[in-house]
Amino acid sequence: MLTFVKLPKFPLFPVPFSLFPISTVKPNFVRLLSMISKYDNNQEIKDGWRDDVAEFRNWMKIIPTIPEKLFKIASDIPTPALVYDLDAITDTVTALRNDLREIPNIELCLAVKANRCQSVLRHMAKLGLGADITTIQELDAAIAAGLWPIYSTAPGFSVADLKRLATEGVIPDLCSLSQLRVWCESANPDKRVGLRLRLPFHEDSKAKNVVTRWSRFGVDPKDSGLHSLIQTHELEVVHLHVHEGETFSEADLHQTLDLLVSCLEIFPKVEVLNLGGGWAYLFHLQKPEAQRVWNLVNKTITRINNQRQQPVRLVIEPGMLLTMMAGYLVAEVKAADDHPSGHRIVVLDTSAWNLMFWAPRPAVAQIPFREGPMFVHDLAGCTCYETDYFCLNEKMARIEVGDRVILNASGAYTSSVARSLHGLPIPKEFVIRDNLLCLVE
Repeated sequence: MLTFVKLPKFPLFPVPFSLFPISTVKPNFVRLLSMISKYDNNQEIKDGWRDDVAEFRNWMKIIPTIPEKLFKIASDIPTPALVYDLDAITDTVTALRNDLREIPNIELCLAVKANRCQSVLRHMAKLGLGADITTIQELDAAIAAGLWPIYSTAPGFSVADLKRLATEGVIPDLCSLSQLRVWCESANPDKRVGLRLRLPFHEDSKAKNVVTRWSRFGVDPKDSGLHSLIQTHELEVVHLHVHEGETFSEADLHQTLDLLVSCLEIFPKVEVLNLGGGWAYLFHLQKPEAQRVWNLVNKTITRINNQRQQPVRLVIEPGMLLTMMAGYLVAEVKAADDHPSGHRIVVLDTSAWNLMFWAPRPAVAQIPFREGPMFVHDLAGCTCYETDYFCLNEKMARIEVGDRVILNASGAYTSSVARSLHGLPIPKEFVIRDNLLCLVE
Protein backbone atom coordinates (compact mmCIF):
# COMPACT_ATOMS: atom_id res chain seq x y z
CA MET A 1 0.00 0.00 0.00
CA LEU A 2 1.26 3.48 -0.87
CA THR A 3 0.56 6.73 0.90
CA PHE A 4 0.82 9.62 -1.57
CA VAL A 5 2.02 13.02 -0.45
CA LYS A 6 2.26 15.86 -2.94
CA LEU A 7 5.63 17.54 -2.70
CA PRO A 8 5.47 21.30 -2.19
CA LYS A 9 7.10 23.65 -4.64
CA PHE A 10 10.45 24.95 -3.52
CA PRO A 11 13.41 26.86 -4.93
CA LEU A 12 15.40 25.14 -7.61
CA PHE A 13 18.43 24.71 -5.38
CA PRO A 14 17.23 24.86 -1.78
CA VAL A 15 20.33 23.24 -0.30
CA PRO A 16 23.64 23.18 -2.14
CA PHE A 17 26.20 20.50 -1.52
CA SER A 18 28.87 21.42 0.95
CA LEU A 19 31.61 19.71 -0.99
CA PHE A 20 31.71 21.80 -4.15
CA PRO A 21 30.65 25.21 -5.49
CA ILE A 22 27.08 25.86 -6.57
CA SER A 23 28.30 26.63 -10.09
CA THR A 24 28.51 22.89 -10.72
CA VAL A 25 24.73 22.51 -10.36
CA LYS A 26 22.69 21.73 -13.48
CA PRO A 27 19.00 22.71 -14.00
CA ASN A 28 16.57 20.41 -12.16
CA PHE A 29 19.39 18.22 -10.90
CA VAL A 30 22.27 18.58 -8.51
CA ARG A 31 25.58 17.19 -9.65
CA LEU A 32 26.58 14.27 -7.51
CA LEU A 33 30.22 15.30 -7.45
CA SER A 34 30.63 14.63 -3.77
CA MET A 35 30.71 10.94 -4.60
CA ILE A 36 34.08 11.45 -6.31
CA SER A 37 36.22 13.15 -3.72
CA LYS A 38 39.80 14.02 -4.55
CA TYR A 39 40.66 12.77 -1.09
CA ASP A 40 41.21 9.14 -0.17
CA ASN A 41 38.07 9.20 1.93
CA ASN A 42 37.52 5.49 2.32
CA GLN A 43 40.54 3.78 3.76
CA GLU A 44 40.20 0.06 4.25
CA ILE A 45 37.82 -0.88 7.05
CA LYS A 46 38.75 -4.13 8.75
CA ASP A 47 36.75 -6.76 10.63
CA GLY A 48 33.51 -7.22 8.80
CA TRP A 49 33.91 -4.93 5.81
CA ARG A 50 34.86 -6.21 2.40
CA ASP A 51 38.42 -5.29 1.45
CA ASP A 52 37.72 -4.03 -2.08
CA VAL A 53 36.51 -0.63 -0.91
CA ALA A 54 38.48 1.24 -3.56
CA GLU A 55 36.75 -0.60 -6.39
CA PHE A 56 33.30 0.11 -4.99
CA ARG A 57 34.31 3.71 -4.36
CA ASN A 58 34.86 4.04 -8.09
CA TRP A 59 31.37 2.70 -8.73
CA MET A 60 30.05 5.81 -7.04
CA LYS A 61 30.78 7.71 -10.25
CA ILE A 62 27.80 6.12 -11.94
CA ILE A 63 24.63 8.05 -12.69
CA PRO A 64 26.06 11.57 -12.23
CA THR A 65 22.97 13.36 -10.91
CA ILE A 66 20.69 13.26 -7.92
CA PRO A 67 17.14 14.65 -8.02
CA GLU A 68 17.13 18.11 -6.53
CA LYS A 69 13.71 17.39 -5.01
CA LEU A 70 15.29 14.82 -2.71
CA PHE A 71 16.86 17.62 -0.69
CA LYS A 72 13.48 18.98 0.31
CA ILE A 73 12.27 15.53 1.21
CA ALA A 74 15.38 14.82 3.24
CA SER A 75 14.64 17.74 5.56
CA ASP A 76 11.23 16.43 6.61
CA ILE A 77 11.11 12.69 6.03
CA PRO A 78 11.12 10.39 9.09
CA THR A 79 14.55 8.83 9.46
CA PRO A 80 16.12 6.50 8.82
CA ALA A 81 14.55 6.17 5.38
CA LEU A 82 15.34 4.42 2.14
CA VAL A 83 14.15 6.45 -0.85
CA TYR A 84 13.94 4.94 -4.34
CA ASP A 85 13.78 7.17 -7.42
CA LEU A 86 11.50 5.36 -9.88
CA ASP A 87 12.30 7.80 -12.67
CA ALA A 88 15.99 6.92 -12.31
CA ILE A 89 15.10 3.24 -12.62
CA THR A 90 13.16 4.00 -15.81
CA ASP A 91 16.15 5.89 -17.22
CA THR A 92 18.49 3.00 -16.44
CA VAL A 93 16.19 0.39 -17.97
CA THR A 94 15.77 2.55 -21.08
CA ALA A 95 19.53 3.01 -21.44
CA LEU A 96 20.21 -0.70 -20.97
CA ARG A 97 17.59 -1.68 -23.52
CA ASN A 98 19.15 0.75 -25.95
CA ASP A 99 22.51 -0.99 -25.45
CA LEU A 100 20.86 -4.39 -26.05
CA ARG A 101 18.71 -3.39 -29.01
CA GLU A 102 20.74 -5.32 -31.60
CA ILE A 103 20.56 -8.63 -29.73
CA PRO A 104 17.65 -10.79 -30.96
CA ASN A 105 15.12 -12.46 -28.64
CA ILE A 106 16.51 -10.96 -25.44
CA GLU A 107 14.55 -10.77 -22.18
CA LEU A 108 15.42 -8.40 -19.35
CA CYS A 109 14.68 -9.62 -15.82
CA LEU A 110 15.29 -8.14 -12.38
CA ALA A 111 17.21 -10.15 -9.81
CA VAL A 112 14.62 -9.79 -7.06
CA LYS A 113 17.21 -10.54 -4.38
CA ALA A 114 18.59 -7.04 -4.97
CA ASN A 115 15.41 -5.24 -3.93
CA ARG A 116 12.08 -6.69 -2.79
CA CYS A 117 10.24 -3.39 -2.32
CA GLN A 118 6.80 -3.94 -3.88
CA SER A 119 6.64 -0.42 -5.32
CA VAL A 120 9.96 -0.97 -7.08
CA LEU A 121 8.91 -4.40 -8.33
CA ARG A 122 5.56 -3.12 -9.64
CA HIS A 123 7.38 -0.33 -11.44
CA MET A 124 9.69 -2.89 -13.04
CA ALA A 125 6.65 -4.92 -14.11
CA LYS A 126 5.14 -1.86 -15.79
CA LEU A 127 8.41 -1.47 -17.67
CA GLY A 128 7.97 -5.01 -18.98
CA LEU A 129 10.63 -6.78 -16.95
CA GLY A 130 10.59 -10.36 -15.77
CA ALA A 131 12.10 -11.73 -12.57
CA ASP A 132 14.91 -13.92 -11.33
CA ILE A 133 13.98 -15.47 -7.97
CA THR A 134 15.86 -17.70 -5.53
CA THR A 135 13.28 -18.36 -2.80
CA ILE A 136 9.54 -18.87 -2.51
CA GLN A 137 9.39 -15.52 -0.70
CA GLU A 138 10.91 -13.84 -3.76
CA LEU A 139 8.53 -15.81 -5.96
CA ASP A 140 5.57 -14.46 -3.98
CA ALA A 141 6.93 -10.91 -4.28
CA ALA A 142 7.45 -11.25 -8.04
CA ILE A 143 3.97 -12.67 -8.62
CA ALA A 144 2.33 -9.99 -6.45
CA ALA A 145 4.09 -7.30 -8.48
CA GLY A 146 3.15 -8.80 -11.85
CA LEU A 147 6.69 -9.60 -13.00
CA TRP A 148 6.77 -12.17 -15.81
CA PRO A 149 8.40 -14.33 -17.05
CA ILE A 150 9.99 -15.72 -13.91
CA TYR A 151 13.26 -17.67 -13.89
CA SER A 152 14.72 -19.40 -10.88
CA THR A 153 17.88 -21.02 -9.60
CA ALA A 154 18.93 -21.68 -6.00
CA PRO A 155 20.80 -24.44 -4.17
CA GLY A 156 18.33 -25.19 -1.38
CA PHE A 157 14.87 -25.76 -2.85
CA SER A 158 12.76 -28.36 -1.02
CA VAL A 159 10.30 -30.76 -2.64
CA ALA A 160 7.49 -28.38 -1.65
CA ASP A 161 9.38 -25.45 -3.18
CA LEU A 162 9.89 -27.26 -6.47
CA LYS A 163 6.23 -28.27 -6.60
CA ARG A 164 5.23 -24.65 -6.00
CA LEU A 165 7.48 -23.49 -8.84
CA ALA A 166 5.88 -26.04 -11.14
CA THR A 167 2.41 -24.92 -10.06
CA GLU A 168 3.27 -21.34 -10.99
CA GLY A 169 4.65 -22.38 -14.38
CA VAL A 170 8.27 -21.67 -13.44
CA ILE A 171 10.87 -24.08 -14.82
CA PRO A 172 13.76 -24.13 -12.30
CA ASP A 173 17.36 -24.10 -13.41
CA LEU A 174 18.60 -26.89 -11.14
CA CYS A 175 22.10 -26.40 -9.80
CA SER A 176 23.20 -29.78 -8.42
CA LEU A 177 22.70 -33.49 -9.00
CA SER A 178 21.04 -33.73 -5.59
CA GLN A 179 18.52 -31.11 -6.61
CA LEU A 180 17.87 -32.85 -9.91
CA ARG A 181 17.18 -36.09 -8.01
CA VAL A 182 14.76 -34.27 -5.71
CA TRP A 183 12.97 -32.89 -8.78
CA CYS A 184 12.72 -36.36 -10.31
CA GLU A 185 11.54 -37.96 -7.06
CA SER A 186 8.93 -35.32 -6.32
CA ALA A 187 6.48 -36.97 -8.72
CA ASN A 188 6.57 -33.82 -10.83
CA PRO A 189 4.87 -34.56 -14.15
CA ASP A 190 6.83 -31.82 -15.94
CA LYS A 191 9.78 -33.37 -17.74
CA ARG A 192 11.11 -29.98 -18.85
CA VAL A 193 13.95 -28.72 -16.66
CA GLY A 194 16.70 -26.17 -16.66
CA LEU A 195 20.31 -26.63 -15.61
CA ARG A 196 22.75 -24.20 -14.09
CA LEU A 197 26.27 -24.92 -15.32
CA ARG A 198 29.24 -24.79 -12.97
CA LEU A 199 31.86 -22.24 -14.01
CA PRO A 200 35.38 -21.41 -12.86
CA PHE A 201 35.96 -18.04 -11.24
CA HIS A 202 37.80 -15.31 -13.08
CA GLU A 203 41.56 -15.21 -12.73
CA ASP A 204 41.63 -13.49 -9.37
CA SER A 205 42.76 -14.21 -5.85
CA LYS A 206 40.25 -17.03 -5.51
CA ALA A 207 41.81 -18.82 -8.46
CA LYS A 208 44.99 -19.39 -6.43
CA ASN A 209 43.04 -21.76 -4.19
CA VAL A 210 42.08 -24.99 -5.93
CA VAL A 211 39.12 -25.43 -3.57
CA THR A 212 37.57 -22.07 -4.42
CA ARG A 213 38.60 -21.89 -8.07
CA TRP A 214 35.28 -23.36 -9.16
CA SER A 215 31.87 -22.08 -8.18
CA ARG A 216 29.92 -24.23 -5.74
CA PHE A 217 26.81 -23.70 -7.88
CA GLY A 218 25.97 -25.67 -10.98
CA VAL A 219 26.40 -29.05 -12.63
CA ASP A 220 29.14 -30.39 -14.89
CA PRO A 221 27.59 -30.90 -18.35
CA LYS A 222 29.97 -33.84 -18.92
CA ASP A 223 29.01 -35.65 -15.69
CA SER A 224 27.85 -39.18 -16.51
CA GLY A 225 25.62 -39.14 -13.42
CA LEU A 226 23.81 -36.12 -14.83
CA HIS A 227 23.13 -37.80 -18.14
CA SER A 228 22.06 -41.01 -16.41
CA LEU A 229 19.39 -39.10 -14.45
CA ILE A 230 18.22 -37.29 -17.57
CA GLN A 231 17.94 -40.53 -19.52
CA THR A 232 16.32 -42.56 -16.71
CA HIS A 233 13.63 -39.97 -16.05
CA GLU A 234 13.24 -38.94 -19.71
CA LEU A 235 13.95 -35.30 -18.93
CA GLU A 236 14.17 -32.55 -21.51
CA VAL A 237 16.69 -29.80 -20.79
CA VAL A 238 15.16 -26.55 -22.05
CA HIS A 239 17.13 -23.93 -20.06
CA LEU A 240 20.87 -23.44 -19.63
CA HIS A 241 21.86 -20.93 -16.94
CA VAL A 242 25.26 -19.44 -16.14
CA HIS A 243 26.42 -16.79 -13.71
CA GLU A 244 30.09 -16.02 -13.18
CA GLY A 245 29.92 -13.06 -10.83
CA GLU A 246 30.71 -9.61 -12.16
CA THR A 247 31.69 -9.44 -15.83
CA PHE A 248 34.57 -7.04 -16.39
CA SER A 249 35.55 -7.62 -20.01
CA GLU A 250 34.84 -9.34 -23.30
CA ALA A 251 37.48 -11.92 -22.40
CA ASP A 252 35.58 -12.83 -19.23
CA LEU A 253 32.49 -13.75 -21.23
CA HIS A 254 34.09 -15.37 -24.24
CA GLN A 255 34.82 -18.70 -22.56
CA THR A 256 31.34 -18.83 -21.04
CA LEU A 257 29.66 -18.31 -24.40
CA ASP A 258 31.85 -21.02 -25.92
CA LEU A 259 30.68 -23.36 -23.15
CA LEU A 260 27.04 -22.58 -23.90
CA VAL A 261 27.54 -23.20 -27.61
CA SER A 262 29.13 -26.58 -26.93
CA CYS A 263 26.34 -27.50 -24.48
CA LEU A 264 23.72 -26.86 -27.14
CA GLU A 265 25.16 -29.86 -28.97
CA ILE A 266 24.63 -31.97 -25.83
CA PHE A 267 21.19 -30.53 -25.08
CA PRO A 268 19.67 -29.73 -28.50
CA LYS A 269 16.18 -28.87 -27.18
CA VAL A 270 17.32 -25.85 -25.17
CA GLU A 271 15.00 -22.87 -25.60
CA VAL A 272 16.53 -20.36 -23.16
CA LEU A 273 20.12 -19.30 -22.53
CA ASN A 274 20.36 -17.34 -19.28
CA LEU A 275 23.51 -15.27 -18.72
CA GLY A 276 22.53 -14.27 -15.18
CA GLY A 277 23.55 -10.95 -13.65
CA GLY A 278 26.78 -9.13 -12.92
CA TRP A 279 26.58 -6.34 -15.52
CA ALA A 280 26.78 -3.18 -13.40
CA TYR A 281 30.51 -2.56 -13.76
CA LEU A 282 30.45 -2.78 -17.55
CA PHE A 283 27.28 -0.76 -17.98
CA HIS A 284 28.29 2.12 -15.75
CA LEU A 285 32.08 2.35 -15.95
CA GLN A 286 33.28 0.66 -19.12
CA LYS A 287 30.95 1.66 -21.94
CA PRO A 288 33.36 0.83 -24.80
CA GLU A 289 34.09 -2.59 -23.27
CA ALA A 290 30.38 -3.11 -22.61
CA GLN A 291 29.64 -2.52 -26.28
CA ARG A 292 32.26 -5.10 -27.23
CA VAL A 293 30.62 -7.55 -24.83
CA TRP A 294 27.15 -6.97 -26.30
CA ASN A 295 28.56 -7.27 -29.82
CA LEU A 296 30.09 -10.62 -28.87
CA VAL A 297 26.78 -11.79 -27.39
CA ASN A 298 24.91 -10.63 -30.49
CA LYS A 299 27.27 -12.47 -32.85
CA THR A 300 27.10 -15.63 -30.75
CA ILE A 301 23.31 -15.70 -30.47
CA THR A 302 22.89 -14.86 -34.15
CA ARG A 303 25.24 -17.71 -35.08
CA ILE A 304 23.34 -20.10 -32.81
CA ASN A 305 19.95 -19.13 -34.19
CA ASN A 306 21.11 -19.38 -37.80
CA GLN A 307 21.79 -23.06 -37.13
CA ARG A 308 18.46 -23.82 -35.45
CA GLN A 309 14.88 -24.08 -36.61
CA GLN A 310 13.61 -22.54 -33.35
CA PRO A 311 15.65 -19.53 -32.11
CA VAL A 312 16.79 -19.50 -28.49
CA ARG A 313 15.76 -16.75 -26.10
CA LEU A 314 18.52 -14.93 -24.25
CA VAL A 315 17.96 -13.77 -20.66
CA ILE A 316 19.99 -11.39 -18.53
CA GLU A 317 19.14 -10.77 -14.88
CA PRO A 318 20.75 -7.60 -13.49
CA GLY A 319 19.96 -6.48 -9.96
CA MET A 320 22.55 -3.98 -8.78
CA LEU A 321 22.71 -2.39 -12.23
CA LEU A 322 19.01 -1.52 -12.25
CA THR A 323 18.43 -0.36 -8.68
CA MET A 324 21.64 0.49 -6.82
CA MET A 325 22.03 4.08 -7.96
CA ALA A 326 18.29 4.78 -7.74
CA GLY A 327 18.29 4.41 -3.96
CA TYR A 328 19.29 6.80 -1.17
CA LEU A 329 19.54 6.37 2.58
CA VAL A 330 18.48 9.43 4.56
CA ALA A 331 19.70 9.47 8.16
CA GLU A 332 19.81 11.87 11.09
CA VAL A 333 22.89 12.67 13.15
CA LYS A 334 22.52 11.55 16.76
CA ALA A 335 26.04 12.35 17.97
CA ALA A 336 28.95 14.36 16.59
CA ASP A 337 32.16 14.66 18.59
CA ASP A 338 35.81 15.43 18.10
CA HIS A 339 38.06 12.38 18.36
CA PRO A 340 41.75 12.07 19.38
CA SER A 341 42.48 11.07 15.77
CA GLY A 342 41.61 14.61 14.71
CA HIS A 343 38.44 13.42 12.99
CA ARG A 344 34.85 14.10 13.98
CA ILE A 345 32.95 10.92 14.77
CA VAL A 346 29.38 11.23 13.54
CA VAL A 347 26.80 8.68 14.69
CA LEU A 348 23.73 8.21 12.46
CA ASP A 349 20.36 6.80 13.51
CA THR A 350 20.88 3.57 11.57
CA SER A 351 23.61 1.00 11.10
CA ALA A 352 26.04 0.31 8.28
CA TRP A 353 26.67 -3.12 9.78
CA ASN A 354 22.97 -3.92 9.52
CA LEU A 355 22.33 -2.37 6.11
CA MET A 356 25.47 -1.98 4.04
CA PHE A 357 27.91 -4.71 4.85
CA TRP A 358 28.38 -5.51 1.16
CA ALA A 359 30.03 -2.16 0.48
CA PRO A 360 30.68 1.02 2.46
CA ARG A 361 29.07 4.15 1.06
CA PRO A 362 30.35 7.70 0.89
CA ALA A 363 28.26 10.59 2.15
CA VAL A 364 26.55 12.36 -0.71
CA ALA A 365 25.25 15.48 0.97
CA GLN A 366 24.58 17.09 4.32
CA ILE A 367 21.59 19.15 5.38
CA PRO A 368 21.62 21.98 6.29
CA PHE A 369 24.43 23.47 4.27
CA ARG A 370 27.01 25.39 6.26
CA GLU A 371 29.72 27.79 5.20
CA GLY A 372 33.10 27.55 6.81
CA PRO A 373 36.14 25.31 6.99
CA MET A 374 36.08 21.64 6.06
CA PHE A 375 36.51 18.94 8.69
CA VAL A 376 37.32 15.25 8.36
CA HIS A 377 34.37 13.12 9.44
CA ASP A 378 33.95 9.40 10.04
CA LEU A 379 30.29 8.42 9.64
CA ALA A 380 29.37 5.60 11.99
CA GLY A 381 26.30 3.51 12.70
CA CYS A 382 24.36 3.50 15.94
CA THR A 383 25.30 0.01 17.14
CA CYS A 384 27.89 -1.01 19.72
CA TYR A 385 29.93 -2.78 17.05
CA GLU A 386 33.31 -1.04 16.91
CA THR A 387 33.70 -1.01 13.13
CA ASP A 388 30.13 -0.05 12.27
CA TYR A 389 31.14 2.67 9.79
CA PHE A 390 29.41 3.94 6.68
CA CYS A 391 32.51 5.75 5.46
CA LEU A 392 35.76 7.27 6.70
CA ASN A 393 37.70 10.46 6.04
CA GLU A 394 34.80 12.42 4.56
CA LYS A 395 35.74 16.10 4.21
CA MET A 396 32.64 18.20 4.80
CA ALA A 397 31.53 21.31 6.61
CA ARG A 398 31.17 20.69 10.33
CA ILE A 399 28.31 18.25 11.02
CA GLU A 400 26.24 18.74 14.18
CA VAL A 401 23.63 16.75 16.07
CA GLY A 402 20.26 16.97 14.33
CA ASP A 403 21.72 17.38 10.84
CA ARG A 404 20.70 15.04 8.03
CA VAL A 405 22.92 13.18 5.59
CA ILE A 406 22.05 11.43 2.34
CA LEU A 407 24.02 8.34 1.39
CA ASN A 408 23.86 7.24 -2.22
CA ALA A 409 23.97 3.81 -3.86
CA SER A 410 21.44 2.34 -1.44
CA GLY A 411 18.97 0.87 -3.91
CA ALA A 412 20.34 -2.68 -4.08
CA TYR A 413 21.25 -5.25 -1.45
CA THR A 414 20.35 -2.92 1.41
CA SER A 415 16.92 -3.70 2.87
CA SER A 416 16.93 -7.06 1.07
CA VAL A 417 19.98 -8.29 3.01
CA ALA A 418 19.51 -6.30 6.22
CA ARG A 419 20.65 -7.67 9.56
CA SER A 420 19.09 -6.82 12.91
CA LEU A 421 21.83 -6.24 15.48
CA HIS A 422 20.21 -4.81 18.65
CA GLY A 423 16.79 -5.40 17.07
CA LEU A 424 17.10 -2.20 15.05
CA PRO A 425 14.30 -1.93 12.48
CA ILE A 426 14.86 -1.75 8.75
CA PRO A 427 14.35 1.86 7.60
CA LYS A 428 10.95 2.76 6.19
CA GLU A 429 10.87 2.73 2.41
CA PHE A 430 9.64 5.54 0.16
CA VAL A 431 9.53 6.06 -3.58
CA ILE A 432 9.70 9.26 -5.60
CA ARG A 433 7.58 9.29 -8.74
CA ASP A 434 6.25 12.23 -10.75
CA ASN A 435 7.07 14.68 -7.96
CA LEU A 436 5.19 12.55 -5.41
CA LEU A 437 6.68 11.09 -2.28
CA CYS A 438 5.08 7.71 -1.57
CA LEU A 439 5.42 5.79 1.68
CA VAL A 440 5.55 2.06 1.07
CA GLU A 441 3.36 0.32 3.65
